[in-house]
Amino acid sequence: MPALVQRAKSALFGERVQAYLSSSGTDLTLDSTISITKDRSANITSHAIEKGADITDHVADEPIGISLSAVISDADWDPLDPLAFLNKTVRERLDLLYQWMDNKEIVTFYSYDEDIENLIVESVSEEQTVDLGSGRKLSLKLKKINIVEAKKAEVTLKSPVPKTGQAATATKQVSGNAGVGKGVCKGF
Repeated sequence: MPALVQRAKSALFGERVQAYLSSSGTDLTLDSTISITKDRSANITSHAIEKGADITDHVADEPIGISLSAVISDADWDPLDPLAFLNKTVRERLDLLYQWMDNKEIVTFYSYDEDIENLIVESVSEEQTVDLGSGRKLSLKLKKINIVEAKKAEVTLKSPVPKTGQAATATKQVSGNAGVGKGVCKGF
């Protein structure tokens, strides 16, 4: 429910006040996001050719990785959010996060300036200190996954020309990935 109020604030004021994760209509609010790091890389293969020179023959993008450090606490009272008292407790949010990780659920990360869909929780580290009270400092690693849809197509192939008579045609089914990402989680 708090994420609903955040979405309304975002629509009215054009900015998001808190980052959060969402999966299957359930939101996990991060009370304070300390840092967000996005990692983009590519896998490049090179092979030697004559006279010691190397050539690059293939470049493939690696999935985007997101590392974030955030704090969650039970002290979620916000005078601008009349439903703040309905926020999940630290324990409920940790249980939800571990459930998403164990069930390999696809999540969406709503940061302050963008929404990143089709992520899997790769790792979670939680730190509890005296300064945080019952709260936790979380270090999360999220990895973007590519979702593809299998497609089948019928292709007409010509069979080899027989020594006598007319050429016959054969039909063969081929299947493979469409190569198009399919969004599963959508924000409001």
